[in-house]
Amino acid sequence: MQTFRHVALLALTFLSLAACGKEPAHPSKAPEPHVVRDVTVGIVSPAEVDEIAEVVGTVKSRTTVTLSSRIVGRIVALHVREGSQVETGQVLVELDDRDIAAQVRRAEATLREAEGAVVEVDRALAAAAAARTAAEAQRDLAATTLARYQRLLDRKSVAPQEYDQVLARHKAAVADVERVVAEAQALLAKRQQVLARSEAARAELSSAQLMQGYAKIAAPFAGVVTTKHAEVGSLAAPGAPILTLEDHQRYWLEASVAESQVARLHQGQSLRVTVEGAGISATATVSAILPLADPTTRTTLVRLDLPVSSRLRSGLFGRTSIPVGRRQIIQVAREAIVERGQLQGVYVVGQAGAARFRLIRTGETRQGAVEVLSGLTGGEQVIVAGVERVTDGSRIER
Repeated sequence: MQTFRHVALLALTFLSLAACGKEPAHPSKAPEPHVVRDVTVGIVSPAEVDEIAEVVGTVKSRTTVTLSSRIVGRIVALHVREGSQVETGQVLVELDDRDIAAQVRRAEATLREAEGAVVEVDRALAAAAAARTAAEAQRDLAATTLARYQRLLDRKSVAPQEYDQVLARHKAAVADVERVVAEAQALLAKRQQVLARSEAARAELSSAQLMQGYAKIAAPFAGVVTTKHAEVGSLAAPGAPILTLEDHQRYWLEASVAESQVARLHQGQSLRVTVEGAGISATATVSAILPLADPTTRTTLVRLDLPVSSRLRSGLFGRTSIPVGRRQIIQVAREAIVERGQLQGVYVVGQAGAARFRLIRTGETRQGAVEVLSGLTGGEQVIVAGVERVTDGSRIER
């Protein structure tokens, strides 16, 4: 037991001497902050910008027509398909016109017959006029002879029988003139009837030819075929669609605008539009504001003329921005924003010159400046150039 106590005492003595041999410990110094020079620091200040409301719309052709037939007939030829570009007056559809062609031939025959009858009546009228001239000459001669015989009879120079013969010839000449005049009047009446038949035949022919023209359907304007509703062999009828054609040069964006925003629009106003499907971001002009509002949605249809582009087509989705007022925002240069994964932030320089990374929430970008919705206040200093050399805690020397 005494031996164990002696050993423990020696161990304690050794530990005490070892402890006395060590130097006293000193606290470690903090590392010096990273110094960054030649960076640009800007002061965050509020800015007044236009308040914009984004409205969606649909691209539509300014002129769209659905072609149909004016007559009933079988389609015998379709010269176009969807996507075909056509010119004004180009024949697109042909219908079976055999029945109408027969009507045209009958009308032509009737017109020829009526015109021939007019020629015959005119010849008869010419002959009647000549006969009347001859009859009137005979009547005048008979009247002269009768007057001479009347004087001879008064002087008893001729026998009464001779006078009676002359008188009879005079009466016959007068009757002959009256007959010729009556025949001429009858011929004039007949000519009016024949002319009426001729006009009716001409009208029937014109109508048949017009109907025959309807058997060919042409493009009313230059455009592109968007839909084919019928095929060769189908029966075309008035009102039944065959082709849909639209003007592929002029398009507008139709947007339904809330009644609170329509008051800020006027015809001729320029608005920014975007049609992503056609790769278009440009300025468009308000061409029409419809006078009626939708009572269900309380919106008004507004049309904006789009610039000419071969990539535009009906049905594309588009957007337009409508100014609704002005407001103050906080914004920083786009170069000042640092992205870390899904997060965005800026380096804020404190009074001691230390740069601290601060998360922010951003909004719209305008002319190289990004709106800051939260995370910054006016008057703070942020690094706007040289951020790639800065780390959190760096000391900025300017």
